[in-house]
Amino acid sequence: MSTTHASPESEPELLQAGWTRRFVAGPARLKEVVALYESLGLEVHLEQLDPAGLDDDCQGCALALALFRVVYTRPR
Repeated sequence: MSTTHASPESEPELLQAGWTRRFVAGPARLKEVVALYESLGLEVHLEQLDPAGLDDDCQGCALALALFRVVYTRPR
């Protein structure tokens, strides 16, 4: 698997670098979705969730912040 796990970047930096935000995925589906996107010839980058992007009601969701990832793709 050639998934990119570079140092955290801001979403505007990722978008400027050609990445497209796809969705947020949990651990049960991350490997599956990465394999799917890579099989389609896309490069995959995963970012941790940014707590600033959560609703106020979700600020205590430390587990989600630790386990879930934002999935980005771009052409190789």
